[in-house]
This record gives sequence, C-alpha cells and structure tokens, in this order.
Amino acid sequence: MLGFGSKRRRGATPLRRPSRSTGQSRRVWATPLRWAGVALVLAGVGFGLWVGSQKLRDPAAFPLRQVRIEGVLRNLAESDLQPVASNYLGQNFFMANLEALRTALATNPWIDTVAVRRSWPETVTITLREREAFGYWGEGEQEMVDVEGRRFRPEVVRQPGPWPHLAGPVGHEAALIRTWGELQALFNPVGLQLTRLTQDERRAWRLSFANGLEVYVGRDQFEARLRRLAQLYPRVLAGQIDQIAAVDLRYGNGFAVRWKTAAPPPTAG
Repeated sequence: MLGFGSKRRRGATPLRRPSRSTGQSRRVWATPLRWAGVALVLAGVGFGLWVGSQKLRDPAAFPLRQVRIEGVLRNLAESDLQPVASNYLGQNFFMANLEALRTALATNPWIDTVAVRRSWPETVTITLREREAFGYWGEGEQEMVDVEGRRFRPEVVRQPGPWPHLAGPVGHEAALIRTWGELQALFNPVGLQLTRLTQDERRAWRLSFANGLEVYVGRDQFEARLRRLAQLYPRVLAGQIDQIAAVDLRYGNGFAVRWKTAAPPPTAG
C-alpha cells in the first residue's frame, strides 16, 4: 500500500528559492555599471567637442574674406578704414581678435564711436559714427573742435567749408560754440557773416567778418556793445564798409573806426 507522501511525479523539477547572495551581488554591480556607461558617453561627447573645437581653431578654417562698413561718412572714406581691417582678412572667423581691430579703428580722429562684429560666414562688419566737426580751433587749421566742444586733430578734411574759426582758453570750447550761434543770429540779418571768434586769455573778444571787418569788443558789456553795433551797422557803417578796417567798441558811449586809407568825413559814433 502506497502512502500519499511517497509518490514523485516523473520529470518534475523542484522549485528553489533564489539565493539571497546572488540578488545582493546584482544590486551591488548595477550602480557602478550604470555610472560607467554614463562616463563613457560623457567621454565620447567631450572628445567630440574637443575635436570640433580644434577644427574651429584651425587658422585655415572659416577664413574672414570681406569687410562691410556701416555708417554715414562725410570726412572719412572706406580707404581710411580698409587698410586697418584688411590685416584681419584671412584669419579664422571665430578666433580673430575683433576687439583689437576696434581699438585700432578708434584711433582715427574722425571716429566718434565704433563697434565691430562677425557676420556669418566670412564678413567683418564695422559700424561707426563719425565725429561731427564744428570748425577749426586756434590760429591755424591743424586742430578742430566738434559740436560737443571736443578738440581733435584730423589728418584730412573732406567736407567742404567754409569752416568757422574759434580760438580761446582751454575749457571754453563749448562756450565759444554757443556764443557763435548767438552772434550769427544777431548779425546775419544785417548782412554780416561771422568767420572768426576769438577770446584771449584776459577774456577780451575779437570778431572777424567775411567782408574783412574786424571788431574789438573787450571783455565788459559784451552783449550790449554788440547789439549796439548790429543796430548802427546798416545805418552808419554799411555804406563805407570797403574803407573800414576795424571797429573798436571798447568805449562806454560809442565806438571808434580805423580806416584802411586816409580817413573819410567823420562817422557818428
């Protein structure tokens, strides 16, 4: 007689529980393997970036081939800028030192502001603002002053004149420019075109006009004396202007006239 517990099914494999040590081993190795994979990927990416950066740095790759200039040119010409910029042509688009180019261009006296940028794939773009000149400064024509009262020495002046001539103490540039505008408004209506305005170290004023007339004003009652001249010129002096060399306004109640030749009949003053 057979008992229930003694019968074994043929071909059956008894179930075994997984070994605890095997599961722990898998867990121990899983994390390092994952990090190793990540490290390999990052290494591959880094190597690719390094290769790419070396290619970008290759002096023969991506050469700059042309220069484009943006801005209104009055006294500047492209021929003034191209020799400086052409030193950078042929250099690598990404590696060319454009800040050095900007610094070199800024040394030109006519340039007020300048910016330099890369324009893909082979162009250097120069954007500039030219200094706006007002006129000559000093006794000669080597130095100029711009509309903001800043003095500079240009190598060439291409914009046609005539240019105003100003001269005065250092630091008075902007004040002379303002005074010039006020005098033009005063004398243009009576036919006198101002060409030179001078203030000496004692702050005394001298004016020169296009018809050759010289006017000495002094340093006191500047506005009142010149208004008196503007009122009297059309009625008293204009008819004899070809014979008048200078007018001296440095008198409390009148003026003196210096004639070019022998004095004509006295002029009220």
